[in-house]
Amino acid sequence: MPITFTDEDLMYLDKEQDDQLQSIRQAIDTMKANGGTTFCKKCGHMMQYFKIGNARLFQCGFCGNRIAEMIRL
Repeated sequence: MPITFTDEDLMYLDKEQDDQLQSIRQAIDTMKANGGTTFCKKCGHMMQYFKIGNARLFQCGFCGNRIAEMIRL
């Protein structure tokens, strides 16, 4: 399950934590908009990938979920 922060949640934090969470939220939204980053379908964390020949293996560092995808030439 992905972690989501609403404006209500941020209301109870101090200013420094609020700024940090806002910047994290903006960075994740930017990555999702660019489409270059793959997120895990199970937990929502970013997936690391490895190139093997003409395929990419994505692995989630949080839950261990794996996905393989062919690279189109």
